[in-house]
Amino acid sequence: MTASQRKKRRSSGGSAAAPARVPTTGSRRRLASAVALVCVAGAAAAWLWSSRPWRRDVALPNVLLVTIDTLRWDRLGCYGYGGGTSPVLDALARGGTRFETAIAQAPLTAPSHASILTGLTPLRHGVRDNGAFVLPDTLPTLASRLKAAGYATAAFVSGFPLDHRFGFASGFDTYDDRLPRGAPAARRSYSERRADATTNQVLAWLGEQRAGRSSQDGGPGRPWFMWVHYFDPHAAYEPPEEFATRFPDRPYDGEVAFVDAQLGRLFQQLDQRGDTANTLVLVTADHGESLGEHDEETHGVFLYDATLRVPFIVAGPGVRDRQVAPVVAQGVDVMPTLLDLAGVALPGHLDGRSLRVALEGGALGDEPVYVESLMAQRSLGWAPLHGLRSAAWKYIDAPQPELYDLEDDPGERRNRIGDQPERASSMARQLDAQMRASATPTAAGTRDRETAERLRALGYLGSASGAGAKPSGRDPKDGIQLINRLERGVAQAKVDPDLAVRMLQSVLAEDPNITLARRSLALAFVELRQYAAAIVQLRRLQADGAADADDLLVLSEALRVTGKTDEARTLLAEAARLDPRSPEPALTEARVLRAEHKLAEAKAAYQRVLAMAPGNPEALVGLGDLALEAGDPMEAGSYFERARARDPEDGVAALRLAVVRAREGRFDEALPLFEQVVQQSPTDVDALAGLAASLARTGQPAAAVPYFERALHAGLRTPALLNGLGFARLESGNQEGALEALRASLALRPDQPQVAQVVRQLSETLGRPR
Repeated sequence: MTASQRKKRRSSGGSAAAPARVPTTGSRRRLASAVALVCVAGAAAAWLWSSRPWRRDVALPNVLLVTIDTLRWDRLGCYGYGGGTSPVLDALARGGTRFETAIAQAPLTAPSHASILTGLTPLRHGVRDNGAFVLPDTLPTLASRLKAAGYATAAFVSGFPLDHRFGFASGFDTYDDRLPRGAPAARRSYSERRADATTNQVLAWLGEQRAGRSSQDGGPGRPWFMWVHYFDPHAAYEPPEEFATRFPDRPYDGEVAFVDAQLGRLFQQLDQRGDTANTLVLVTADHGESLGEHDEETHGVFLYDATLRVPFIVAGPGVRDRQVAPVVAQGVDVMPTLLDLAGVALPGHLDGRSLRVALEGGALGDEPVYVESLMAQRSLGWAPLHGLRSAAWKYIDAPQPELYDLEDDPGERRNRIGDQPERASSMARQLDAQMRASATPTAAGTRDRETAERLRALGYLGSASGAGAKPSGRDPKDGIQLINRLERGVAQAKVDPDLAVRMLQSVLAEDPNITLARRSLALAFVELRQYAAAIVQLRRLQADGAADADDLLVLSEALRVTGKTDEARTLLAEAARLDPRSPEPALTEARVLRAEHKLAEAKAAYQRVLAMAPGNPEALVGLGDLALEAGDPMEAGSYFERARARDPEDGVAALRLAVVRAREGRFDEALPLFEQVVQQSPTDVDALAGLAASLARTGQPAAAVPYFERALHAGLRTPALLNGLGFARLESGNQEGALEALRASLALRPDQPQVAQVVRQLSETLGRPR
């Protein structure tokens, strides 16, 4: 499974568990929690429905934009779904206006959100894919316009494609994109944050705003604009356990319901603060999810409504309630609509328009919607897809052009290109005119291994690291099954490399020119330590002129392991030349130097990394490790603290810092750090052993015993661990268990006279043979 497929099914903060099937004592507690959840959602729904608080005319309203990643419009009750996924959003729709049809500009997170925040299509903001583009800071955004109007601005995002490195933080005073890193034993590319954790951060920020809301003369404080992004419905679908129980055969629905419950928490907080009547709320999605329609498993390739049609709900001052607007809304309409409703001047030359007239109950004509997906082109060299959607028709420009009558054929199954030539030609001309009229800005960003890994962890093909895709112009419709296999193979390269090898070899057997498959196959071979096989694939990329800096780094490492150190060093230098802004060559060099015990040179390499990327976590932890090896725990602790300050959820830094504090005898500081790592990774033997030892050293032997035992069961079997377990059992009154553990320690290392003496004494006391 990918990292996102390994999301932990912990109970959600502030939400509750689903009803259990068997009324045991434990299940009664879960049932009580489930009742609490229903009450939270029900209370939010009742409040939105009965009080209809957004009826008062107010000045300078707060603005809340909620985007829910990968949310299909037809998985909400207010859009006719009977699955019970969305009581809070259904109530919001009753208390405001729901647009029956809304269309995203692209079926990918970054391009679509760029359109939402700028009011521009991808043709004009330049973000065309995830991870490979940076939104230009010269473009006015919703946040920058509201900030200039006096708003406090904050964003809380839950998925890596919206990381601040890609330009989305422009205009925000606070941009919270801290995603959990996890502990060493479970460390994957940290790429998403659960809805409950994001909501916790949102509520904390609201609390801080309230504390400083009033000015010194007692007048009203600044209004706020907050963008909250939830990522949970994105694949893989593994909702928290209580929602998995409620939706046992519908995990995607469970994710949607989980987000809905978290929105209930947020809306309740607004109500308790007295902010409800003065807050504009717009909830939408960046794109939908195919769920197998048109044979596409997830999203990103096609331009059908399964991935482009999204919910669009608005409520607040100036918005009619209990209204369904028939006009087609677009992602680019979000910015001008919210600015208009807030009374803030709109920048000129937007592609979107304000929907205020429709929200006030007036008539508004439809505008054609530009849509695109370049993923197959950028990752595979296949044909790009561009399209134009009206209220009733959709035209898709592809090697085999498509035209659909959406009123008669909403599932887009019957291509009408043959019997509607005039309509197809007209829409093709309109599409061509839009594309020719737009000068796309340069928005290409840097490419690095970390970005590629974090995108792969989410199941994306990872064009951020993809180079050399040979153009073939193949129609994505003709190769969707191949793309599905490729996506699964790419995602599994570091998780289940055996499976990845089989999938990727089958892809290359069908199309040997897919460089992304060859690149990922090499990574899978490296994971399997089949370095010679990896070298063959990487040499092929070199021969085809398709090897990028990251490929050279992987090749360098494989050559070093196989003893070709001189060539490995040459490739490191070449990778640094190809991408001088990337810290990866210096990081790779530092790893090599540490393996060769050249610690001073490794330290210098890590310091070069920090010169390029001051908060790089691997460099900070690496320098801390080197300081520990040099016998300087104070310097080590400072590096680990810097890593934790950057990301408090970084389990790697937390474990290292816990070890330092334990060595210093500061067990009161070490204990919570060890506990954090154990909670993040329950089978991490170092964290379990460290927690057990710290508990024992602070006079809590009974509490230490189960952690010693868990470390033992997890595979750590050393004399030190067995001694710790033995003496903790002894101090807890378990002489039999103590004797068993201490004898096992002596079996591993007989030359322990003090332990041998205790074993003799226990054997005599218990009447056991020595």
